[in-house]
Amino acid sequence: MGDLYLTLLGPPEVRHADQVLLFSTRKELALLIYLAVEGGVHSRKNLSEQFWPEGDARHGRAALRITLLHLRHMLGEGADVSPVPHLLIKGDTLGLDLTSALELDLHILLEAWTSARASTNTTSTMPAEAHRTLLARLQRAISLPRGEFLEGFSLRDAPAFDDWVRFQREYWHLRTSEVFDRLSQMQFETGELEAAMETVSRWLVLSPLHEDAYRRLMRLHFAAGDRAAALHAYDTCRARLSTGMQTEPTPETVALASRMRAVAPPRRKEAPTPALALSPATFLEGPLLGRTRELSTLIKVYHTAHRGQTQVVLLEGEMGIGKTRLATEFLAWAEVEGADVLQGQAFETGGQLPYRPVIEALRPRIERENAPDDLLSDLWLAELARLLPELCDRYPDLPAPTGDKSVARNRLFEAVARLGQALAARAPLVLFIDDVQWADATSLDVVHYLARRFAESQTPALLLLTLRMGERAMRPALAEWRTGMERAVPLTHLQLGPLAAQDILRLLQAFGGKGGKDGGWSADLERFGQWLFAETEGQPFYLMETLKVLLERGALASRPNEDGGWTIDFTAAMEHEMVVRRFFPPSVREVICARLDRLPPNAFALLVAGAVLGQGITFKHLCQVADLAEYDGLSALDEVLHSHLLHESEREGGRVTDGCYVFAHAKIRAVVYAEASEARRSIFHRRAVQVLQAAAAPAAVLAYHALAAGLAEPAFRFSLAAGDEAMRVVAVRDAITFYEQARHLLTEPVPSLNLEATLPAPEIEHLYTQLGRAYELNTEWEKARTAYTSLLAYAQDACQPAMESAALNCLAALAAQ
Repeated sequence: MGDLYLTLLGPPEVRHADQVLLFSTRKELALLIYLAVEGGVHSRKNLSEQFWPEGDARHGRAALRITLLHLRHMLGEGADVSPVPHLLIKGDTLGLDLTSALELDLHILLEAWTSARASTNTTSTMPAEAHRTLLARLQRAISLPRGEFLEGFSLRDAPAFDDWVRFQREYWHLRTSEVFDRLSQMQFETGELEAAMETVSRWLVLSPLHEDAYRRLMRLHFAAGDRAAALHAYDTCRARLSTGMQTEPTPETVALASRMRAVAPPRRKEAPTPALALSPATFLEGPLLGRTRELSTLIKVYHTAHRGQTQVVLLEGEMGIGKTRLATEFLAWAEVEGADVLQGQAFETGGQLPYRPVIEALRPRIERENAPDDLLSDLWLAELARLLPELCDRYPDLPAPTGDKSVARNRLFEAVARLGQALAARAPLVLFIDDVQWADATSLDVVHYLARRFAESQTPALLLLTLRMGERAMRPALAEWRTGMERAVPLTHLQLGPLAAQDILRLLQAFGGKGGKDGGWSADLERFGQWLFAETEGQPFYLMETLKVLLERGALASRPNEDGGWTIDFTAAMEHEMVVRRFFPPSVREVICARLDRLPPNAFALLVAGAVLGQGITFKHLCQVADLAEYDGLSALDEVLHSHLLHESEREGGRVTDGCYVFAHAKIRAVVYAEASEARRSIFHRRAVQVLQAAAAPAAVLAYHALAAGLAEPAFRFSLAAGDEAMRVVAVRDAITFYEQARHLLTEPVPSLNLEATLPAPEIEHLYTQLGRAYELNTEWEKARTAYTSLLAYAQDACQPAMESAALNCLAALAAQ
């Protein structure tokens, strides 16, 4: 018997022996929850009447018996029952043994609540050990709630159970609020204002209409010297009470706001910062500056979408201008506001896999959903299973999706749209696609379809897309897609430009610059900031890379100050020879090259391997592609991680991963790839084909590497297979791209190789037949005719009468359209 964990504060989840349990019926889960929460033993008669009230006693007891049988099987309590089973079944009664290996989040919360109620001392009079113990319990308790008790869970045919859930929901809501209240008060009393603000912010996510929480937040901001933030908290309270309850704040809250307007907030001395040596990590995540207008626009658009007016925002700018950073800040805000945030990304490298960013956005969300069949009927789940085949494992009885290729594409798009609408019915939906310029054609079509359907149904949804500009002209298909989006829904364009000089000065001060006597900039800081602005022209990525180079070359250093903190020595920086003699790279590319020049050969080889692989980079694959022994690979990996050129990836495709690495920025990957010799790139791509083929990578990825390695015949076969894979998921436009890629290899002359003469005739027939069929499905009749005509010509030249007959049949069927 394994340990049993039940998390009920939010959508319910049950884990047994470190595995998430997936229940075949909601009543199995409901019965287990009821026994765990109520404790004790219960008669079969009462349970059957509560959970199966619609039938007679005999049928109710039979249903209970079957449900118990399933529960025992899931908990490993069959014939070989363990000495201490979780379920207690004795005669006509049953229950859950709370003394077995069972953990319930409600018990942890209740323990913290009981401790807080029992401790009547204030923080100042509480013994230190008792304070630490209580604080730890409260902090653990507030980490548990993911929503209300059994959020989104009910039994439509068991009203007694639903009544019980409503009572429990109110009971646990009150206790959760009291725990948040006590913890934030303790943090407030000990001067941990930022920690207290974070606690109250989480409290307000769970209780957005709780005036006590707003008053606490107002007091915290005021104590921190930020009257504007305190009054903003009051305005938010008033707006939410007006919207949610059609009421005004209580006189106590109004009076508190009036006092804050009349009295100046205290000047709070910042806690001393320990003296630290600067490192490149210091500059990895600076504060978001210079984007106040754009962030305000995103927040305004979100509120518009929340009211049922679907919005699309296109965040545009050159590489390194800060599009993803701004989007990340906004998404964090939206999640705090209660939005359901889905995130996907398109990639330049590795081939354009059909639906990749859409799948990345949907898969983790569906995995978190306890019962996806609550969101979609079996009909639409079956269509969605084309993209997420794991749904068939959860629901083996799903019907087969439609086999009619002419309607399959629209049905799949509609399934995705209905999923989005179901999620948005619970909370405002935000769909974020990063680097949409690399998205495959079918993903662009899905986004366009979602925008149109959401707008028609007044779905509270915001589609946020980043688009890289400036490096090359926008491809015609992307320009056409953007025009179509503008016609479908209100499209907000946000064009990001460089940072202003004042933004750079604020950034430097945030990193440890010392202010002037009047509270402004010091002369040295201002001089250095103006020089930095002139060198980088305010381009954020260029700016950060410049700071890292200055640090690595010793031009930028920190020294302790009299307050026990540290400050940057800008005087020494301005006197360094790199600044005085202007020995400085004139472009961001050369700045990155200056950092690469300091790497040992093995570290650079490892980086090139990463640039070739592009995504989903593992240490094993890096070593195999770079041809490094494990020990040499570890040393090289340590070097590039220390230089912050690569970093460990916390998430890949929306899921937590182990041992994956990503480049710190796409520009770094591009420069590394360009700096490698053509011969090295070709060899590394050839190795990547071997490594990734052994790892069962998609055919589109293998085709990309085979093409880059100059392997014509494998590239043909992988392109053909990629087209077939795209056709299976009705990504017709992507399939055409892969088939045309294969045809180009077939028809274009390759030195010392005639593919048309060496490839088996059935493979060539398959190519032209599939290409023609794809063009037919895309209603491009002339191009379909050209494909079939090419097949006919090949069959005649190769003396293949059966193939010739098939080509003529295709042409005849096309003519009859």
